[in-house]
Order: sequence, then structure tokens, then C-alpha cells
Amino acid sequence: MAAHNTPFDDSTLEAGRFLLQSVWQKRKTVAVFTGAVTVVMLIYVLVMPQTFTSTVSLLPPQQEKNSMGLGALLQGASSLPMFDIGSSLGFGGRQSDIFAEILKSQSVAESLIVMHDLARWFGIPEDLSYRHAIKPLQESTEVEVNKNGIIRVSVTLGTGFLPSSAEIDSVKRFTAAVTNDYVRWLDRVNREKLISSARNSRMFVEEEIKRTESELDSAYQRLVAFQRKNKSVYLEKQMEAALSGAAALKEKLMEARAELGIKRRDFAEGSRIIEQVQAEIDALSRQYASLSTGQGGDGEDFEVPFQRVPEVAREMAGHLRDVKTLEQVIVFLSQQYYQDRVQEARDTPTVQVLDEAVPAIQRTSPRRAAWMLMTVLFSLLASVLYIMTNTYLRAHSGKNTAAPSS
Repeated sequence: MAAHNTPFDDSTLEAGRFLLQSVWQKRKTVAVFTGAVTVVMLIYVLVMPQTFTSTVSLLPPQQEKNSMGLGALLQGASSLPMFDIGSSLGFGGRQSDIFAEILKSQSVAESLIVMHDLARWFGIPEDLSYRHAIKPLQESTEVEVNKNGIIRVSVTLGTGFLPSSAEIDSVKRFTAAVTNDYVRWLDRVNREKLISSARNSRMFVEEEIKRTESELDSAYQRLVAFQRKNKSVYLEKQMEAALSGAAALKEKLMEARAELGIKRRDFAEGSRIIEQVQAEIDALSRQYASLSTGQGGDGEDFEVPFQRVPEVAREMAGHLRDVKTLEQVIVFLSQQYYQDRVQEARDTPTVQVLDEAVPAIQRTSPRRAAWMLMTVLFSLLASVLYIMTNTYLRAHSGKNTAAPSS
């Protein structure tokens, strides 16, 4: 009972030894087949096309720090961590991701195809549009943006069969040139967009400056008319002077009244001395009343009565506020206008290259050592499996044939 699996195990081991013996007996066949396949593959990898890859690295785009518009405020807000959740999760939103999409765009691809005649390079027939080369070019290009915002553009191009050394060197240089021109066209497209945006902004700001200047002229006219009407140029200084004058008048008036009381003790009521002091008191009272009520003034310098000072001050503040506000708007718009003019006229690169693309030192494919190793392994495995399968089928068919005769 303990050895009921022994016949099955013995038969399995016997079959395995039989198959291995058959493989060993035909080891020369295995060696010849493996060698033949390896030689054929070696010849193929020596004559097959070779591909080369060049890579250019770009620094993350820098935000404009001197921009003063609403867009700059939004860009500044988007640089905060809580506004960068999308880019952290891989949904884009960074300036580097926008640059990557421009590099993948059809307009950049078409420009490179026309510039380097890539339609002929990719074998597009002359009777077809050069745009048929867009897909092969995009498949040969890889654009990657890492978590730090650095952009890498890699272009892989290949030679024909059995390439010469001159052809290999030419393809290396050509691949590097196409890769670097990706950066040039990215910079060109970006600058065109910036110049167009600056031009539109400048035209808008020009119209706003004209409209604001007109409003400022109207505000100046309203302020001047108000000052002429109320004879108030510098209200605070005038009020300070008026209060000082009123205090002096009040002091003189009190002194005169005190003097009148003293004089009445020494002189009769109708005497000339009493009349002079009384006349002086009356004159001082009228002057003080004119400052307090605005009645009886002489029409010079300051004629705003004390009772109307809060109202006049409030209206004056409103006119001054309008003027100062419009003046600040003019200053802001003027700064934005000249900034847009500079942006429109500037011809500086908008893309900063970290590592320029250079001709590749080693080919990207084929990896001959890996190809040969895999060829040897697969050909060896295929020949062994073939011999084992053939031996097993022959043995099995032999048993089936011998069974009826017995």
C-alpha cells in the first residue's frame, strides 16, 4: 500500500531518461541547428538597420515676475502648493506640461518635416502630402517631463540595411540636428504667442489710457470748478489759517469788551471814548460772524463758513479721490503699456537648454549581444523540444502498432 505510486514514478523517470538519451544521441543535430540559426542571425544583425537616439534637456520655464496684469496674479496663485494639486497627480497644469504639448503639436512636426525633408527620409511617396510623415516623426520622438519640470526630448532615427560608416555618422548628426530643432521651433512658437499676446494687451491698454485720460480731464475740470465756487484751494491749510484768525479775533473781542467795562466806570455812556471802544467791538464782532456764517465777507481768499466746512470737505475729498484714483490708473496703465511694448519688441530666447543634443556615441538598436544570446537560447530550446517531441511521438506510435500483433 505504501508503494502504490512507484510504478507511475518509475515509468515517468524511465520516459525522461529515454528522452534525454535521445537528445544526447542527437547532440550533433542540436549543435548544427543551433549554430546554423546563430550564424543566420549574426549575419542579419550585422546588416540590419541601426538606430541612434539624441536627447536634449530643457530647464523648467520661468514665470514672468514683472508682469502686473490679472494673469500674473493668477499665475502667482497657481504657484502655491494648493493650486498645484493637478500637476502633482499627473494632470498637468504646469508650464513645463504646456511646453511638452507644444513639442508634440502638429505645427512643430510640420515645421520640422519641411525644414529637414523628413517626408523623403521616412519614405513617403512624392505624390502624397508631406503630412503623412507626421505620425512616423511623432512615433520616433519621445517627450518626457519629470517631477521637477525638466523637459527631455529624444529623437530616434535609423539607417538602411548594411550601413556604411559614413551613413552611420550622417544619421547620428542628422538625429542630433532634428532634436535640437525641436527646441528652436518650440522657442519660435512660444515667442510668437508671447508677441501676439503682448500686442493685443498693448492695443487694449492704449484704448484704456485714452479713455482714462479723458475721464481724468473731466475730473480735473470738476475739481477746479468746485474750488472756484467755494474759493477753497487747500482746504486744510485754509481752515488752519481761518481758525487761527478766528481765535485771534475772539481774543481781541474779549479784550475790547473787558476794556469797555473798565471805561464805563470812568466815562459817561455817550462819551467819545466809549463810542470808539464800542465801534471797535462791533467791527470785531462782524469779522468773527463772517468767519462763522460766511455772511458779510469781503470776497477775498477764504469765504467758506464754518457751518459748511464738513460738507465742503466731503465734496472736496470726493473730487480729490476721483482725481487721485484716475492718476494712479494712468500710472499703472502706462507701466503696463511700456512693458507690453518691450515684450512685443524683445527677441530673447524663451527656452533655456540644459543639455544640448549631440550625436549619439552608441547605437540604440540592435543590441547585438542580447540578440545573439537570445538566438542561441531559443534555437537550442527549440531543437531540444523538437527532438523530444519527435522521439516521444515515434515511441508512442510504435507501442500502438505493436499492441494488435500481440
